Amino acid sequence: MVHSSKSRLPAAQVWLYGLPALALTAVGIPLLLYLVPFYTEEKGLHPEVVGGILFAVRLADAIFDPTFGAISDRVRTRWGRRRPWLLVGTVLLVVAIWHAFLPPAEVSWVYFLVWMTILYASWTMVIVPYVAWGAELTGDFDERTRIAGIRELFLLVGTVLAAGVPTILQTFGLSGKAATMETIGLFVIVVLPLTLVLVFWKVPEPTMLAASHHHGWRASFDAIRKNGPFLRLISAFLLNATAQAMVATLFFFYVKFVLQAPAMGPVLLLIYFVAGIVAVPLWMWLAERFGKHRTWAFSMLSSALIFLITPFLGPGDVWIFFVISILTGMSLGCDQILASSMQADVVDIDSIRSGQQRAGLYFAIWNMVTKMAGGIAAGVTLPLLGYFGFKPAEGYDNPPAAITTLVVLFAVLPPVLRLLSVRIIWNYPITRERHARLRAMLERKLARQAALADQE
Repeated sequence: MVHSSKSRLPAAQVWLYGLPALALTAVGIPLLLYLVPFYTEEKGLHPEVVGGILFAVRLADAIFDPTFGAISDRVRTRWGRRRPWLLVGTVLLVVAIWHAFLPPAEVSWVYFLVWMTILYASWTMVIVPYVAWGAELTGDFDERTRIAGIRELFLLVGTVLAAGVPTILQTFGLSGKAATMETIGLFVIVVLPLTLVLVFWKVPEPTMLAASHHHGWRASFDAIRKNGPFLRLISAFLLNATAQAMVATLFFFYVKFVLQAPAMGPVLLLIYFVAGIVAVPLWMWLAERFGKHRTWAFSMLSSALIFLITPFLGPGDVWIFFVISILTGMSLGCDQILASSMQADVVDIDSIRSGQQRAGLYFAIWNMVTKMAGGIAAGVTLPLLGYFGFKPAEGYDNPPAAITTLVVLFAVLPPVLRLLSVRIIWNYPITRERHARLRAMLERKLARQAALADQE
């Protein structure tokens, strides 16, 4: 069955499809938040080494991600195109999470490099077919926002759970970054396989019709290069994702060394993500009323302008930052939901031109850019901080130049990147009306292919 632009999935299927995001979120923003301080402060690796390794791993993904995405599109089995990769990727990811989140007492940079490489490669093997599956469930412009919205809602809930781990552990008399990492790791190891079993059982994977031949690698990437709306969307997303990753990487450092309130870090982080969850229905409603790209642009613009207050804060300004965390946190859900929904729309342009169903390749590139943003954030901010004499060690008196660099990287550069993203996406060409015309063209093409297949 090929789902058309009129297809609306049963609510139970959409909610079950979104459920694995509850565990997958641990390899997203929380990983940036907890992993860097854990390996630099408790495992003794230098920030420059951690940042360099994360940057190198993301560069390697520039080859692996699109290669795997193309393979996942081409390989067809009797179990579907997406399920087998999800199964294999989950097994590898569980092993990598165990070693990365529950490491031995002493680790070397080689250990960190090996398991970060396996972790991000296996995450690609899970997240690419998972998100591509969601994009293929329907061709409806607003229904895609609903699917992405529920998936990202689970992602935000999982993020809140991860952000609340330190506070929850403290109620049981436990504390420390090692306990936090161990708890999150065990959560993923248990929850991810269980939720994917439910998806395999209850959520259909549509049969995708395509031409009898496949375009070569060069032709595929040439088609992507000529997909103007996709290039525009991915450029805006890269800038905004890099801004998010920089804030996530430096969040605890900022709260500890600028606001001088390290105990408030988990609380501020928790309120930030809770605000993102609460605002999800609002952004979905605004997107249906005013369009996806304009709603996303407004979200980024408002978040950037509010965050520009942050460079002027200092010791004791925790409550001002508390309010800023609420207001900017509201934009978090919008960033995830609408960008992902818009990505599914531009895949239709490629399908019309090529006759192929290459959602996996497109979402692999999307995934690569997401990890690249994290790599840029860690690979630029941490070495720069180290260059200016910043050290996260307890009791170390960081020089003024290091604190100033921290403020600029955390509070000035991210809003600038978001404003550039707004400039790119403001006049984005794929509106609801244009997508309806594109989708009608695609479905006529699919119908002709189905008729030819029946004749054969």
